[in-house]
This record gives sequence, structure tokens and C-alpha cells, in this order.
Amino acid sequence: MRKDGKWNVGGAADGKPSQGQYVLLYLLRRCYGLIYSLLSSSEPVSEELMPIANKLSTIKKVLNEVLRYGGPFHPRELYPYQLALFQIDGLVKDGKFIGKDGSIPEGQGIVMAHLNECHELLEMLKESLENDTDEEEEEEGEEDNDDEEGSEGFEEIEKGHPDSEEER
Repeated sequence: MRKDGKWNVGGAADGKPSQGQYVLLYLLRRCYGLIYSLLSSSEPVSEELMPIANKLSTIKKVLNEVLRYGGPFHPRELYPYQLALFQIDGLVKDGKFIGKDGSIPEGQGIVMAHLNECHELLEMLKESLENDTDEEEEEEGEEDNDDEEGSEGFEEIEKGHPDSEEER
């Protein structure tokens, strides 16, 4: 595809390189730059921490979906996620995950970041749930007040009008 540093794709019959060499070179270098930045920014996760990282990733995805789409739910529905995070928290000793052999496996930063994000998402869901229940209680309180006001009118009808013949 490249000959003497030039792209020969779609070139002329005389062997001259086609136009667009600089665009292709720019795109290729940009791709290499992106790959390099991704590789340098990603910290490898050891095989020992991989199951925990996968579990946290799944929990994070589910909590994001619940937070995004919301809907009426009960606090009991958050219990499995709280339990899973509690179990993972139990594996942390002195702020680190410790391997079976007592070593500190690679990928602590990524796994701890996922764990913290999951806790934050869970707290956000709890707050939204509390806000929803507060709003429902306010609405129910307004409905109760409306019912009380409306019932007074019915009592007057049942007693009869003051000008009626029954009271005379």
C-alpha cells in the first residue's frame, strides 16, 4: 500500500501517487495518537482483580440505566446493589485490594474508581427516591385537605339548609 513513504492506493497508471496523501497521513497519525493516549492512560487490571472490575462495571451500567430512565421503584429494589457493593467493600483492606498471596495487584486505581462511582450512583438513586416520596407525601397531603374541605359541604347538605321547614 505504501511505497517510498507514499500511498499507492488508487494511483494513476503511471505509478504516481494519487492526491490526498496528506489527508491519509494526517488520519493515520491521528489514529496512532489516539491509540497511544488510550494505552498510556489505561492502567492494566490484574487477573486477580478482573472479576471484581467486571462486577463493578456491570453494577455501574445497571445503576446508570436506572438513574437515566428512572421510574417508580421501591428502596428494596436497590438492596441487591447495596449488598454487592458491601461485599466488594469487604475485600478492601487499608484502602487497597489485597491479593491471595498478600501482594497488591495492579489496577487498584481503576477498580477503586469504579467502586466509588457505584457508591455515588447509589446515593443519587437514594436521594431521588427520597425526593419522590417527599413529593408524593405533599401531594397526598393536598388531596387530604381537598377531601376535608369537600366533606364540610356534604355535612351542610345533610343537615339541610337553614331556611328549610324541618328546623322550624
